[in-house]
Amino acid sequence: MPDPTHLYAPKTSTEPTKICEKCRNPYTLDHFQHGVEGQDCVCRRCLQVMGYKV
Repeated sequence: MPDPTHLYAPKTSTEPTKICEKCRNPYTLDHFQHGVEGQDCVCRRCLQVMGYKV
């Protein structure tokens, strides 16, 4: 079963997307609403891997 926290934006999605600066994958904007200062362009999954509590 795939990791539900690592859902890339579907190619057919009409939602606005943003590219994560760390993993370079497109995510919907809710993946960047984590509240960590200075990491606005990093997705939630990468922040968890780097040790942040999000």
